[in-house]
Amino acid sequence: MGIDGDIGRKMAIYAALLGMTDSQLVETVLPPSLSLQPRAPRRRTLISATLLRAPDEVGTAAAPQQDIIVRNISERGMCLATRAASQHALPLADEIVCIRLPENGEYLAQVRWVEERAFGVELFNTLDIEALGAANRKRNDRFLGQLEPPARAPVFAGIEGAPA
Repeated sequence: MGIDGDIGRKMAIYAALLGMTDSQLVETVLPPSLSLQPRAPRRRTLISATLLRAPDEVGTAAAPQQDIIVRNISERGMCLATRAASQHALPLADEIVCIRLPENGEYLAQVRWVEERAFGVELFNTLDIEALGAANRKRNDRFLGQLEPPARAPVFAGIEGAPA
């Protein structure tokens, strides 16, 4: 399994004392639902989206709707960022939020971590990454077309005696 650092060394000692491998020790100690799962592959992206939050106990959300950026995605999660300077504008860990993606609908998610202006969510439904990528490419086609230089005719075209 290969856990590094002090935890890895302690695990190796305990496993050796018990006559087990590191993996066997983890499987024995952790219930199956909490076993270490490999992290799903992430796909980098920059997509503008909207964060929707439910009202808090007082009946008002700090920022019921705010613009966010999707930094990376997987089938079951996203890393998101906001420009909000206030920590109060960020969702709290374990809060249920809705992420509105352009052309791909809305996704309910649970906030798993919050760090400065970024936060990660676990989606309740699976995200179709290919469809999201296609919609993003379609939305950005015009912009990307402006970045590419126009095709130019060869410098020597039409000049007699020019190299062919």
